[in-house]
Amino acid sequence: MPRLLSIDHLVLTVASIEQSVKFYEDVLCMAAEQFRVADGTVRTALKFGNQKINLHQAGAEFDPKAANPRRGSADICFLSDTPLVDWIAHLAHQDVSIEEGPIVRTGAVGPLESIYIRDLDGNLIEVSNPT
Repeated sequence: MPRLLSIDHLVLTVASIEQSVKFYEDVLCMAAEQFRVADGTVRTALKFGNQKINLHQAGAEFDPKAANPRRGSADICFLSDTPLVDWIAHLAHQDVSIEEGPIVRTGAVGPLESIYIRDLDGNLIEVSNPT
């Protein structure tokens, strides 16, 4: 039987690629990357670890795309080896409100301690430390 190994990337539909890049670089310490696809189109991604998030401009999404691409419909959990107390201080410095946490949750491989924020499009972002 076939099996999947990991997630390579996901796509977020956003109101402004430029503003989203700034948020994810400043707040979540990701790196923006421009890349060119086979048809010559230049696209934008946010890289972290061995993964990336491709950004689609709302109303001008690339094909193929989700059946109903919408801003603010994502709920993403990121794992971090940086203690949450440091994330909390960083988020305060960035003037980003914590919506919930720290709170204990269950992740794919076990318990997590998490905090929750929202990005500019209203997506729920969970930053977690495995416990």
